[in-house]
Amino acid sequence: MWRIQRKRRSDPTLARHGDQLILSPPQGPTLYIYSCIAMFSLFASEKPQPKAAEVAIQKISNISATHLSRFERLPKVQRYAIIGAASVGGVSLLYALTRSSKSARRPPIPSPRDSLLPDLSPEDAADLPYHPAALPGARDVDSPWGTIRVYEFGPRDGEKVLLIHGISTPSIALTDLAHKLVGRGRRVMLFDLFGRGYSDGPSPDTTDYDSSLFTTQILLALQSSPIHWSTFTIVGYSLGGAIAADFTSYFPSLVRGLVLVAPSGLIRKSHFSISSSMLYRSSWMPEWMVRKFVASRLWTGAKVVESDPEAVENAETTTTASEGDKTYVSSNQMLLPGNPHSTVSSVVDWQIQNHKGFVPAFISTIRHAPIYNQHDRWSVIRENIENRAGPLKEVWLILGETDPIINADEITEDARAVLGEDNVRVKVLDGIGHEVAIERADDVVRAVRRVGTKSEEVREVREEVAAPEPVEKPEKPEKPAKAEKSEKSDKKEKKSSSRRKHGGSHASSSTK
Repeated sequence: MWRIQRKRRSDPTLARHGDQLILSPPQGPTLYIYSCIAMFSLFASEKPQPKAAEVAIQKISNISATHLSRFERLPKVQRYAIIGAASVGGVSLLYALTRSSKSARRPPIPSPRDSLLPDLSPEDAADLPYHPAALPGARDVDSPWGTIRVYEFGPRDGEKVLLIHGISTPSIALTDLAHKLVGRGRRVMLFDLFGRGYSDGPSPDTTDYDSSLFTTQILLALQSSPIHWSTFTIVGYSLGGAIAADFTSYFPSLVRGLVLVAPSGLIRKSHFSISSSMLYRSSWMPEWMVRKFVASRLWTGAKVVESDPEAVENAETTTTASEGDKTYVSSNQMLLPGNPHSTVSSVVDWQIQNHKGFVPAFISTIRHAPIYNQHDRWSVIRENIENRAGPLKEVWLILGETDPIINADEITEDARAVLGEDNVRVKVLDGIGHEVAIERADDVVRAVRRVGTKSEEVREVREEVAAPEPVEKPEKPEKPAKAEKSEKSDKKEKKSSSRRKHGGSHASSSTK
């Protein structure tokens, strides 16, 4: 406890008596200024340092009594103006100092591959909600931003499909979809986004989880393949849809097909509430407090309120359960066959507990990823399609009718306006919410197959147009052909009759 006591104005001292500080002299406006600085010092960092306040008190004790008396003689308006300017300036300076660490790159936050698995037996690892051998073809790709977990399997000569998962669940959320695509002869690649699953997390203090980071991660994953991924189809789910569309706008020559499943990217800013803006956008709350609060919101099944469209943070959730007059959503869908622990809920909780980079990555993704109002970027896709800048001919949207996160009507309207009516194919699935890619994988597979079929049909049409003669013989022209035959037969009959006449005349002349 601090007790401020005013003594002789000419002899400022700072004395300690037990747990109390006796300060002499300054009070009033000057104390207010340094108190603001001290309070900001307490909350500016993740690990508050109480000594900062004591330092501020010591600074107060060094103020000259002469300067203080001059300040107190100023008009009240001027005094308050100086106090306000000093407060804003001091707080701004301290905030800038705390953010200046962005210039120095910090080491990535290790994933459970390094922080958890070395301490587990193979049996214990197999019981994890996300065990390390969840999918075939696993590899860990080293990069300047940390290690990336990549899976790749399927026929080497099959059509290639890249799958990108959502904001909270790692790549195993698309396990069923991946296996069904491989069963249709495709070669698939999946990877855990930075800060999810078994991929390390670049420190958000030095790296924003934005378009450039995710684009770089895609290129790193593709480059690590033993085969050449020259052209391929991208299937993006939720956040992965926004990342897929953003990547396609920059690399049109690589993307042959684009299937966006309940994608973010065109979410209207009006759905971002004031409370979320206060939490994610403003700087009034210390970062350590934001992370703790977000972790509590994501915990125990990543519950969301369906009536709140701002719940993009908990986007990959499923099974409904009522509570009062609100409907909460929590997934019990099994992601890995034969592993009852691998539900969306348990995987999210497992990441919160065991991946120190998950929550910071989640927050930075909400702040910087191409989730909202990406109409300008998506319009580039339209330009590339119409200018034939690459093999992409159309964009598929697979939406859930009851999706509380991605409003089917809104995104359909916006996508057609941005991409063009002729460049978009929309499929709205009845009776399904945001969990389209998890529970309705067959519908997504059909869309991927249509992407390949569409390009084949276009190629065949072009070949038919370029051919000098039609492949199939028309049936209607047969009638004029018969008419030609009848005309020829009439001519033959006329010739034969004329010959008979000439022959008869010769015979008669000879008889004569």
